Amino acid sequence: MTETTKIIQALCYLLAKIKKADKLTLIKLLFLADKYHLIRYGRTLTNDEYWAMRVGPVGTTAKDILSLDSDFLNRKEYEYAKSKLKKVGKHQFEKGSTCNVGEFDRLSETDIEALDFILEKFGKMGEKELIKYTHQYPEWKRYENLFKRNETKREKIQTVELLSILKNDYLAMPPDHIEQSRRILMGECD
Repeated sequence: MTETTKIIQALCYLLAKIKKADKLTLIKLLFLADKYHLIRYGRTLTNDEYWAMRVGPVGTTAKDILSLDSDFLNRKEYEYAKSKLKKVGKHQFEKGSTCNVGEFDRLSETDIEALDFILEKFGKMGEKELIKYTHQYPEWKRYENLFKRNETKREKIQTVELLSILKNDYLAMPPDHIEQSRRILMGECD
């Protein structure tokens, strides 16, 4: 089950560290944090549902939160998002008035580790660089021709597909570790 409050806190955490970012950059950073956490610990940070879209993999709940979509978010979630995430332009965000470092009760130590790692490795990239980088992953690449031919707007990505890595990828782990993470994800551990 997707945890909307946790995703809002993760986005707030990112904004508390990088000060200002556009919607797509935040979506990409959160995607990479989910991949990192899944590869290392056998679960994603957000439990969001991912879809391959023209701009790369997109977490649907993160996208809806950053759209401040009151049709998707219930009233409490909407108000919480507005207090943690401040929209300062058409697609730009800063941390909201109640977004304070140290007040992330839904984020575990490993969640924060994942967010910090992603900020360290990818936090200086802009949206175009992040799109180009995430387009290399097989979970998006397999749909590339469909997007080029305008045959689809989005395709579902199974969470297990996020265990992919690239050659010289910052997220890489040994194959036996990735297999263990896959087994944890699939509930195959003893």
